Amino acid sequence: MHNTQTKGFTLIELMITVAIIGIIASVAYPSFIDMMNKSRRADAHSALMELSLAQSKLRGNCTTYGSSIGSVSDCVNKKVKGTSSSENGYYVLTVSGATGNAYTLTATAQGVQQKDTSCKSMTLIVSPSQPKGVKAPEACW
Repeated sequence: MHNTQTKGFTLIELMITVAIIGIIASVAYPSFIDMMNKSRRADAHSALMELSLAQSKLRGNCTTYGSSIGSVSDCVNKKVKGTSSSENGYYVLTVSGATGNAYTLTATAQGVQQKDTSCKSMTLIVSPSQPKGVKAPEACW
């Protein structure tokens, strides 16, 4: 008697393996993308907080907060020292509603971060009633 035992995988075994890998990948990939988006939000958080600190420094020397971002602080033109892009470039920063006692800072996603649809835009609003700022949307912070 001759033993005809073959070595290797059958087509069925191979198809089952491919199906299992496909199922795992279909679950893992969206979770991975979600975690990457969440980790990039830290870029906006730090940029908004740095710009808020620059606004506080400007307000200490001027009678108002800056209404635009510039390379140097400027009381006459109401410019706050900062950059219009976050450190890693995932967000564009803007200032709006600046007065003598309030301002709004916004970080808007750009590039790959635009896929983070739930947090495409993050805002920090500082006012007399909220001196530490209101962070919106809350889930993004």
